Amino acid sequence: MEDTAQAIANLTRERWEANAQYWVKVIREHRDRYRTELTDRAVLDAIGPCEGQRVLDAGCGEGYLARTLASQGADVTGVDVSQGLIDAASAHPSPDGAPTFTRAGVEDLPFGDDTFDLIVCNHLFSHLQDPTGAFGEFSRVLISGGRVVLLTLHPCFYVENSEHGAMNSVPAPQYFASRGIDQRFLVDGLESPSMITSWLRPLEFYAGTLRDSGFVIADLREPHPTQEQMRDDPWWRKGFPTALFMLLIAERR
Repeated sequence: MEDTAQAIANLTRERWEANAQYWVKVIREHRDRYRTELTDRAVLDAIGPCEGQRVLDAGCGEGYLARTLASQGADVTGVDVSQGLIDAASAHPSPDGAPTFTRAGVEDLPFGDDTFDLIVCNHLFSHLQDPTGAFGEFSRVLISGGRVVLLTLHPCFYVENSEHGAMNSVPAPQYFASRGIDQRFLVDGLESPSMITSWLRPLEFYAGTLRDSGFVIADLREPHPTQEQMRDDPWWRKGFPTALFMLLIAERR
């Protein structure tokens, strides 16, 4: 079982390395409207003022969110399993007080206990085959009362080809089982070089795993288009009228 889990982890890392420059292009050219016009705002609103806080950006990618939080006065460290993404993040010009970046997996964080006030997981957890170890590590490196802000795919509404406008609810037998969806990313007409697996789990999995790791869920939000976006923009109205992601805010006891 351990060998299988490690093989999955190795394959995931290889696929993210293959997709690293794809994501650098998508993010730095602002090609992902769903992210820039909806989920980024929701994540930043959930984080709130962060000046002076020690923040871990877990699954930081090319570093755009870490740079945003650092510009607001936070002391930010970003980690990612992809060396290509960490290299891109580290090479990006940043002012004094810029974030620092290191290659690491969230199941084995290279930090001491009680290091951070806040952990942000932006588009990370759907790419972990089993996030139980990550929750345990988050509990370890967070201070008591520290928060996790976690954006991940919505287990009720995200289905295969949702990025293509496929909208359905998930049948009950599938919903209550951990399920993987193998597909390439497709953003603004750009397809990723490598396939990736997106993992979805029922809400009770998150509630139970967070509880067992020493967390209390403080809020659950479902970022979705505003009435104005739905009325004025057919891109939202026809393609993405419901919530494809959920936002969990949890506090360490």
